Amino acid sequence: MRHRLLALFTASLTGCTAMSPAPPEAVAFRCEAGRTFSVTPGASGDTAIIDIGGMRFALDAQPAGGPGERYGCGVLTLWRDGDTARVEMDGAGLYQNCRRQVP
Repeated sequence: MRHRLLALFTASLTGCTAMSPAPPEAVAFRCEAGRTFSVTPGASGDTAIIDIGGMRFALDAQPAGGPGERYGCGVLTLWRDGDTARVEMDGAGLYQNCRRQVP
C-alpha cells in the first residue's frame, strides 16, 4: 500500500515544475504634499530599489541606529519603520510623514 501511494504521488508530480519564490512586490507610499514613491525590497533584505521622482535607485541596507530599517546610496537615504517612511537627500527631509498605501 505504501509503495502504491508513493507511486501515485510521484506520478501526480509529473509535469510539475519547481518555481523560484515570487519576486517581492513594490510597496507604495504617500507623503506630505501628495508626494509618492515606491520601494521594492531585495529578496535577501540587504538591498531595496526605490522609484522616486521619476528615477530609480538601488539602495543598500545600513545600520539604522534604532527601530526600523535604513537603506542608502550616498546622498539618498530611506528610513522605514512599519507602515511609515521618510526619504532624505544630504540629510534634508524631502519626503516626510509617508504612509504605506494599501492596494
